[in-house]
Amino acid sequence: MSRRDLLVGVDVGSSGIKTAVFDCSGKRLGEGRRDNHPDQPRPGVAEYDGNRMLQATVASICEAIEMAGAGKADVAAIAFDGMISGVMGVDSQWNPTTPYTTPLDMRFGDQLDRITETHGEEIRRLTGSGMAVIGPKIAWLREAFPDDFARTEAFVTATGFVVGKLAGLRATDAFIDSTYLWTTGLSDTLNNCWSEELCEAHGVDVKQLPKIVRPMDIVGRVTEVFGEATGLGAGVPIVAGAGDQSAGFVGAGMTRAGILADVAGTYPILALSTDSFVPDLKDRRIELFPSPVSGQFHACFIINGGGLTHHWFGQQFGEGEQLGEGEYGELFARLDTAAAQMSPGCDGLFFSPHLGGRVCPIRTNMKGAWVGFTWTHQRSHFYRALLESIAFEHALGLRALRKLFPAQEPDEIRGFGGGSKSALWNQIKADVLGLPYRAMDEADQAVWGDAVLAGCAVGLFDDLTTAWELAPASGKVYRPDPSCHTKYEQLLQTYEEMTTPLENVFDRLVL
Repeated sequence: MSRRDLLVGVDVGSSGIKTAVFDCSGKRLGEGRRDNHPDQPRPGVAEYDGNRMLQATVASICEAIEMAGAGKADVAAIAFDGMISGVMGVDSQWNPTTPYTTPLDMRFGDQLDRITETHGEEIRRLTGSGMAVIGPKIAWLREAFPDDFARTEAFVTATGFVVGKLAGLRATDAFIDSTYLWTTGLSDTLNNCWSEELCEAHGVDVKQLPKIVRPMDIVGRVTEVFGEATGLGAGVPIVAGAGDQSAGFVGAGMTRAGILADVAGTYPILALSTDSFVPDLKDRRIELFPSPVSGQFHACFIINGGGLTHHWFGQQFGEGEQLGEGEYGELFARLDTAAAQMSPGCDGLFFSPHLGGRVCPIRTNMKGAWVGFTWTHQRSHFYRALLESIAFEHALGLRALRKLFPAQEPDEIRGFGGGSKSALWNQIKADVLGLPYRAMDEADQAVWGDAVLAGCAVGLFDDLTTAWELAPASGKVYRPDPSCHTKYEQLLQTYEEMTTPLENVFDRLVL
């Protein structure tokens, strides 16, 4: 195989930027990683500096290229995925006018609540989702930072900003790929365009919005400056790629209807691939992501920051132990070992995992809480309750998915992301949901998904399904224990009865 057939995938994630170099058989030849945690100076604020994000991306790519031993003429194409629910402004020369913020930054809460209350049904009907994040964030920036807003020529995603720098784009070249549309609150998703109705409702000028492209479109080429800085070489085609979750779905082979996946990452997601556009207008628990596969969608139940909460627990209750950089870490392995000795239900202890607000359905005032603890509960009880809470939320999500898509019953769960490295957590999810849980061998499916998109864009693969067949689903399978599943069904009812009044309590709480 020619060395000119190498493919590069880059994940601009909420906690780290990861790059991997693959050959066309899916073999990983090199990888690089840099930290990308947000600045959180006070509760409700979480900002990313665009230029720091760019520097980390360049360093990550350079490390991966060096590890792969790739030359400047070896890479056929590069594609990016990244954080979904955020936006930042750029001026005419592609300089950042605002930080990049995600839903962890809740300063736009008033704008979100206002638009959801007045236009929630239209947003969900047209976009397929009630997570109108980008539109309200633009409205918040206009109100809170009028000078910065006035300097802004276009609003872009995190990957859009990084790609624009690498390719030397101007504001008139700003783009967003179609897999992001569900989170904008501004799109007519079925027709793959901006909705005049929703833009007017948000007070957003369409002229400031990026053009909508397909995930496999080539949006630019690496400039000489960044070709040298990254080791890629100048002229490498840059493919639009996809939102981080959508890229992961491609990597996990969700290219046909009826496949269920658990994204065990910073924002845990239970996702079902479907060929039906059925917005959840009644219960508002399910969000529809456009798939990179034309005519398909990923129906998703999302938890805001669940993986971040897992990381937070280790930081705050780890007794000074090291978490491990880029790995599941010895601390969490020890926590898992202790928590595995606990019985299901943690001796009556329950946890609300919504430290950053609930998103399915949207309740921005929701907070985290442990309920039912006594003097007999130990650290391992609190930790296991956290793990179980994510599984309980997924059970509620699976119930909602079955209600909307009754004909597409999955036979297993494909799990990937950092949390899928935990055997205990995987078994808990299998027991709670009553389905076999396959922890896929490759935890970082998104970067392989990027490589697949890049390969399709330049003709190395015929289509996404053909590419997936090169690396089919594999990994250890955790099968549900019938007795544990029965007990968890009872505990799930208690969990629901606990969280409903908590929502009302937090609505009245003034901090």
